[in-house]
Amino acid sequence: MLQSGAGGAQDAAPACGDVLAWPGRKPAHLVCQGCQQNRQRQDQPFEVRCQVEDQHALQADAYLRRAHGLPKLQRYCCMWDSTPHSWRDRRTGYGYVLLMATGETPVRTRAAWPRIGHVVVRADGYAQGP
Repeated sequence: MLQSGAGGAQDAAPACGDVLAWPGRKPAHLVCQGCQQNRQRQDQPFEVRCQVEDQHALQADAYLRRAHGLPKLQRYCCMWDSTPHSWRDRRTGYGYVLLMATGETPVRTRAAWPRIGHVVVRADGYAQGP
C-alpha cells in the first residue's frame, strides 16, 4: 500500500509499497516483484508489478474483483485482460489504477487458465488528484 509518514495520511507524500494489500489481505500467490516511482509519466505514479502463476489465476482474479472492484477478465483477440480500473482511497485521497492481463495465449476458457503460464498485475498509485 502507499504509506504516509508519521505526520498523517493527509500531510505526507506517499511512499512506494504494495498497493494491492489494501484494503484486504493480499493472497500469498500474488507475488509482487517490486515498486518504483515513474518520474517520466504524468503525475509520477508509484508502479507496482506483480504476477500470479497460472494455477492461482482464478483466485487472484476473484480477490482483485472483490477487494478492489477490478472487472472480470475477458478474452480479447489472443489474450485475457481486464479493463483498467481506478479507485480512490477515501482515507488518503490517493488514486489507484489496476490492470490484470495475460500474454498471448491460445487458452479460450476460464477453466483452462491453468495452462496460461502466468498472469501479470499492475497497480499504479497517485498522490495527486486529476
